[in-house]
Amino acid sequence: MQHYRSWAVALIYALLMFIGMPNTSKAADLFNNTNRAQVNNCQQPVVNCSPRFLLSAPATIDEIQTYHRAGAAPAGKSIGLRDASGSMVAGPFPVTTQPASPGFENWIASVGGQQLPAGTYTVIDSQADMWSQNARSCDGPGVVGAACNKGFAIVRGGNPPVPPPGADASITDCSATCTVPPATTSPPAFACSAHGPKSTCKRAAASADNPGGGVMCTDGKNVTTCNCQTGCTTH
Repeated sequence: MQHYRSWAVALIYALLMFIGMPNTSKAADLFNNTNRAQVNNCQQPVVNCSPRFLLSAPATIDEIQTYHRAGAAPAGKSIGLRDASGSMVAGPFPVTTQPASPGFENWIASVGGQQLPAGTYTVIDSQADMWSQNARSCDGPGVVGAACNKGFAIVRGGNPPVPPPGADASITDCSATCTVPPATTSPPAFACSAHGPKSTCKRAAASADNPGGGVMCTDGKNVTTCNCQTGCTTH
């Protein structure tokens, strides 16, 4: 009888712990062009295989996943995101591989909640020649000039945190990626942001005071310039 009571108490305790656990559901798919139809490697030229997707509002990016024929070289696998100007704004990130259907594998890159402004982005994959695609894997909805036969990709994330009551909910964020001589495979990214109804962000052209160019943000009063060589200053 004592054994039965101990087992019952343990079961009730476990159920209470389960009921009281917070909801830890995974991030939502911000973009997903995968399907169950037969796939082939990317068509030539493979640069055209990179899918584009639209963020209609700012979002945080938690994970990027692509789908490959197994057998790619184990070193140097990476995934990243480029913005509409061609700047690499997220990554490239190293990936871990996960077995998928026979002969194929998933590449998974952890992004860590990087926030991106609204806009069109392109998924970049370091091994596009073995990236799986078919006629039903297309660019995302709303992308200008959308096409199909794009590499399978999933971008997961969610909306950025909601400002607290009383805070200005009008937020503009922008970023620029600059290559600092000597060029490296992973150039540093300088980013600035502006907050408020009068906030604007734009590219800053190269000049004597701004060598290499960069990005400029203003909230209507203060101006922050992120320079490709010297970092960020606020005036």
